[in-house]
Amino acid sequence: MEKGPECPHCGEKMDPIETPLESSWGGEIHYVCFNDECCYFKDSWQFLENQGVTGTGYRCRMDPRGACGPLAVWSSDAIKNRICSDVEGSTEK
Repeated sequence: MEKGPECPHCGEKMDPIETPLESSWGGEIHYVCFNDECCYFKDSWQFLENQGVTGTGYRCRMDPRGACGPLAVWSSDAIKNRICSDVEGSTEK
């Protein structure tokens, strides 16, 4: 199976996730970088802490149109349960 797009911050392949139907994304498939060594993810915790936001970081998320933005997470495992293994581009087996 072919992998998804590459993270613009670390170059690793991004995994597809299904967004909640109730969200403003309405169930669209987005791609997320789940590389725990990605500088965007690693630096996010301190960046938010410096702004008074504790216990939160973010991962790079790409929408279906190719635009990237942050996806807030509360741990390194957060959101991983939303990875779509049956979508082209998934690194999940």
